[in-house]
Amino acid sequence: MTKVGILLGSLRKASFSRKLAENVAHLFPEGYETEFVEIGNLPLYNQDFDDHNQVPADYTTFRNTVKGLDAVLFVTPEYNRSIPAVLKNAIDVGSRPYGQSIWDGKPAAIISQSPGNLSGFGANHHLRQSLVVFCKKKVQSIAVYKFVYTA
Repeated sequence: MTKVGILLGSLRKASFSRKLAENVAHLFPEGYETEFVEIGNLPLYNQDFDDHNQVPADYTTFRNTVKGLDAVLFVTPEYNRSIPAVLKNAIDVGSRPYGQSIWDGKPAAIISQSPGNLSGFGANHHLRQSLVVFCKKKVQSIAVYKFVYTA
């Protein structure tokens, strides 16, 4: 069974990202298992935690959860032409301490969305920039465009 973790870039309970991810989770073929990975509880990354062996329990739980996954799907909105802080923080927590990144070699895919005219382009681009450093396997991207017609 291939385990795919889904990380949401939005913390809202009724967010477009959550709704999209919940629908996509059911589209994986037989032999795949999806799991939503909590990132909203992670304290802001501080290298002192790792350097002084004061790692928050939430960091350890998160790191161990992602290590146990075969792949990761990021589903995120675009905030100010980039990714939300909660998602960037999760990437930082997972990439440290140096040399022990949980992302190394893990296949990843990105779904970005936004109701704006450029949709999730900026978020997708910025997230790819961070992940290319860690994910040695190709990072797949899907931009979901949502246009609203008003008369």
